[in-house]
Amino acid sequence: MEKTYVQHDPRARTAFPAIPADIRRYVDLAGRVVIWPARRSMKLHILAYLAALFEPEQIYSEKEVNELLARYLACEDYATVRRDLCDFHYLERERDDSRYWRGEEVPTRSL
Repeated sequence: MEKTYVQHDPRARTAFPAIPADIRRYVDLAGRVVIWPARRSMKLHILAYLAALFEPEQIYSEKEVNELLARYLACEDYATVRRDLCDFHYLERERDDSRYWRGEEVPTRSL
């Protein structure tokens, strides 16, 4: 089955308005990240997109973070993505990794 990426589908503009135009080539029609960018600047855009999936002021367990990321990543390496989200302060966490929350500095994205 051929994958259809958001940037190539004419329905995408109305079906997925929340997906910023600059990352549409990296996500499929379900909004899942299917291509991980090599460039750091684009990686930060993808991390911001993923961070926006977390509700502000809500506390998440590591399992909940993994489950949410698993829904939006085609790869199964959500642990690495979770660490990247924390390393770049899109997510904050307790030292023992027991609780996670969205960082206050998550950039607001315009379409």
